[in-house]
Amino acid sequence: MSTPRGAVICVKASLTFVSAFLVLAAAGAARAQAPTSPDDGIEMPADRPGFNAPASVVGAGVVQLELGWSTSRSRDRTYASAGPQPLFRVGVATHVELQLASVGLAAACVLDCDWHGADVSASVRVVLPVEPLGFTLAATPGVSLPTGAFEVSSEHVDPLVIIQADHGLGAYLELSYNYLVTRIRDDDPDRAVVRQGHGFSLGATLGRWSPFVGLAWRPERVDGRAPCLAQVGTGVRVARDVQLDVSLDRGLNRVEESWGISAGVALRHRPR
Repeated sequence: MSTPRGAVICVKASLTFVSAFLVLAAAGAARAQAPTSPDDGIEMPADRPGFNAPASVVGAGVVQLELGWSTSRSRDRTYASAGPQPLFRVGVATHVELQLASVGLAAACVLDCDWHGADVSASVRVVLPVEPLGFTLAATPGVSLPTGAFEVSSEHVDPLVIIQADHGLGAYLELSYNYLVTRIRDDDPDRAVVRQGHGFSLGATLGRWSPFVGLAWRPERVDGRAPCLAQVGTGVRVARDVQLDVSLDRGLNRVEESWGISAGVALRHRPR
C-alpha cells in the first residue's frame, strides 16, 4: 500500500524540526540560566497568531484580551467561520496567569450565516522556575465546559493539558514546541479517548513585526488520521499595548481543511 503524499510531507517536516531541537538542546546545555521575568512591558506576549502558544504569561496585574476571526475551506469546497474567539488572560503572579477562552460563534459559511455559540474553556498557565538545556517551559492545564449550542458543542467536559517549550536563537529568532494531550470523543460519542497533538514554529522579532512559520498536528482523529497543517503569519505591534495579527493555514493531508485564514487583535491593560 502506498503512503499518502500528505503524510510523507508531515513526516519529513517533523523530522526537520526534531533534528533542529536536538541540535539546539546540545548547544544550550552549556549556557542554561535562571528564568527571567516573563514580561517587562517592552514585549507583548500573545497566544495569537498560530497554533502554538508561547511559554510565557502576561505578568502580574496585567489584563489582556485577544480576539480574532477565521474562515477555512474544506476539501469538499464548503466553508466554516468562527469569531470573535475571545481569550481573556489575567496575570495573578509573576509566572502565573488565569485564562478564559471560547471560539465564540461558529458557522458553516463565511458571510450570510446561521451562527451557533461554542463551548467555553478555563485554564491556568504556569511558567516553570527552571530552564533545562536553555528551554523556557510552561504548563497550561485546563478544561472545556459544554456551554455551547448543540450544533457545535462536544456536550462533555473535556480536559486539556498543554506543555510549551521555547528556545531563543540569538537576538531575533525563537523556536517553539507545544505538546497537547486531551480526552475527547472525536470518533465515538459514547467513548472518550486520549489524543495527543504537536506544534512546532520558528518565529522572529523584527522591530514591530513578529513573523513565524509553523507545522502542527491537531489532537484529534478524522477517519483514523490526525489533521496536519502548515502555517505562516505575523503579528505587528501598532501601539505599546495593542498588537494586530494575520495568519494563513494550509492543510497537508486530506483530513485537514484545504486552507484557512485568520486575523485578530490583542489588547493589554498594565498596572500603572
